[in-house]
Amino acid sequence: MGLGIARQLKLCGAKGLVLVSRNQTKGNEVCQELSDNNCICCFVAADLEDPQKAREVVSKAAALMKEVGPISGLVNAAAITERGNLATESAEGFDKQMAINVRAPFLLTQAVSQRMIEHQIRGSIVNISSVASHGGAPFIMAYSVSKAALNALTKNNAAELAPHGIRVNAINMGWSVTENESKVQTANMGIDWISKADAGVPLGRILRPDDIAATVGFLLSDSSALMTGSILNLHPEFPEGM
Repeated sequence: MGLGIARQLKLCGAKGLVLVSRNQTKGNEVCQELSDNNCICCFVAADLEDPQKAREVVSKAAALMKEVGPISGLVNAAAITERGNLATESAEGFDKQMAINVRAPFLLTQAVSQRMIEHQIRGSIVNISSVASHGGAPFIMAYSVSKAALNALTKNNAAELAPHGIRVNAINMGWSVTENESKVQTANMGIDWISKADAGVPLGRILRPDDIAATVGFLLSDSSALMTGSILNLHPEFPEGM
């Protein structure tokens, strides 16, 4: 997901990108792919479950992008999805998903907004949430709760940062083809899981990372200049009642 978003932002003319994940090797490979004369791409290795590591990300990113300029956008795309319902979820599992899916975006938004205010940047922050935030899927109980919390965080941060010209929005993404999802669904549905999933929605396919990436690009751009506190549902199914 993050890689798809980074590729899209480069296509949209980003001058500098900082990618964050736990995998140093993959991060370096991706930065080599995306770096050229028009775009500087750097990598910061961080386990966002650790609050101290999460706090350090923005200062490291700012140092790496010093030649490009102040940070003007943040995409909180890192998350984990672990199976568990009311009967089976553990305190440790619940806390882990809340730490990565909610606390990390809070800490990153806190740090990046402080820098935007300091540099008088009218920036944009995009949180990748989920239609699971609406609830109702018992097998991903803690994940659903974490995404509902992320949406509340989005609206609160949007209200607080609006006077500074900083926008905060979220995308409630639906079922999407990703590397991790492919591993999970191949085990559950077989190697042809994508075709089965595509056949089950009215538009003929579930989401791909490019779909989310295009929406992120819109929310980061001036095309959405008057949008803040919005939670966009990106899910190719008809709403209930239609």
